[in-house]
Amino acid sequence: MLRFVLLMAGVMVAGASMAEDVSQCPANTVPLQIMTKGYGPDITFSPDKISKSLPRYRTFVTAVTERIVARLAKDKLCLDSAESKERSLLHFENWPLTDRQDADRQPASMPPLEVHPTGGGCRLTSPWMDLAFERKPVPWIRGIVRWNERQLLADQAVLDGVKNIPPGMAIPLTNGEFGEALWVYKDPEHLGKQEAKPREERIPPDILWLFRHSWQVEYGQFLKSVLAAMSNATAKGADSYTKLAIALIDRCFDADGATLQYHSILDAADLIQLERYKIDTLTY
Repeated sequence: MLRFVLLMAGVMVAGASMAEDVSQCPANTVPLQIMTKGYGPDITFSPDKISKSLPRYRTFVTAVTERIVARLAKDKLCLDSAESKERSLLHFENWPLTDRQDADRQPASMPPLEVHPTGGGCRLTSPWMDLAFERKPVPWIRGIVRWNERQLLADQAVLDGVKNIPPGMAIPLTNGEFGEALWVYKDPEHLGKQEAKPREERIPPDILWLFRHSWQVEYGQFLKSVLAAMSNATAKGADSYTKLAIALIDRCFDADGATLQYHSILDAADLIQLERYKIDTLTY
């Protein structure tokens, strides 16, 4: 398990629209831990330190952080005590579509949140984030928030009517798994007739959806076509993905002690307008 070095990063309230009639907390800060593997230091502690080569991830982290800080301020939940700061942490993870070398290992991540608020807070689990906070006797908040390209892809496949997408969090592929899927799609007989199954059974359904919505070119150019389609999906879906995360935060803060669970994008139909999240085409 990855060992994390926890540092405290002050994030001041930036959502002025939510803080107009809110009494300010002294030194209202939230501890941050932002994973940016492969783009400079593995861990940063401020959104403005995220590599400029990841603009959408940077915007996502900033928007989510500002929303949480604004909601804490609105509800007068000051994290100014030593205990509040010790128990609080917002952990952000950046998961590209392919991000693993070993198929038997999950992407490096914080352990699941094994906390159950009792003081009028909330416990939320979903493919996009896990979040828990408590109002009293000591306010605290903990969250694991994921910028997950494959989750965006799975959401789009579900919204387009694909029926066999597994519920829950989508895990990035290994490079080998992705390469194998590309090969099967363009040359389904490459493993031999005795092992050949329909490609619908050999390619994950969300990845098959991506391939089918990419430009259909020869094998040598198909990888570029798929990567371009994934880039277009991220560009078109980033804003709605961020709005979904913010809606989950608001729902949790308004839950008044509830435990909330979301397994699929269809469960979030009352949070955002799914038709606006749905991407009609991945090519231009």
